[in-house]
Amino acid sequence: MGKLARPEIKDEHDFYHYLLRFGMYEPSKKSLHLFNQLKQEKVWERIENIYRTYRKKWEGPSVNIYLFPINQDSHFFMKKLQGRAGLSFSDTIFLFISAGLSDEQLESLFVHEYHHAARMTAYKKKTNEYTLLDSILFEGLAETAVLNSCGKKYTAFWTEAFTKDKLREMMEKFYLPSFQIKRNDTKHDYLLFGGRKGIPNMMGYAIGYEIARGYIRNNQITMKETFSISSDKLIENNSFLSD
Repeated sequence: MGKLARPEIKDEHDFYHYLLRFGMYEPSKKSLHLFNQLKQEKVWERIENIYRTYRKKWEGPSVNIYLFPINQDSHFFMKKLQGRAGLSFSDTIFLFISAGLSDEQLESLFVHEYHHAARMTAYKKKTNEYTLLDSILFEGLAETAVLNSCGKKYTAFWTEAFTKDKLREMMEKFYLPSFQIKRNDTKHDYLLFGGRKGIPNMMGYAIGYEIARGYIRNNQITMKETFSISSDKLIENNSFLSD
């Protein structure tokens, strides 16, 4: 549903093109119409209310939130996200949204992205030191937050895209040997997002979700602890890895 920010930005023009990759609109009559629909639906106010609720509930960080019309037709990932996508920094969240979303759909998007921001704030590791294991568990933990806060109905499509057997097969073959590669490694992104070199779309996200759920099943852990617990800790005493 969302992605962690990994910018290599030179200027505003470069940043805009970076945002385009994650759902940012391009100027057009269609996007202007969508913007006006979002205003009529009071989406900014609704997101602000959700933010206040979760900042208090999770004792989470203060973040800047930017909301834009989504370019839902850009590529496979956007078409599968049902009109909502996001991008997170530790202090800033970008949300890309279509018209007609329910409060629950907006909440599930926000929960995923805000969990990213909270974990990036609390996790004692520099972002340039993040590994593939860190990346997939950022996504997995954020979606378990959606599961716990919003219910199974509002989790992302990739949480049910693969069987447990398929996930374990892919993990043992491709992911376990690569858990410690860094984000600048050429293998990192295609293992995280999939879609090439024999890796199905969203496979890394799906594996991260099952690892996160497997740890939570075996251990009593609060939402606040999910912000700071180390990725290496999450693969210990884990029912998904040990079944």
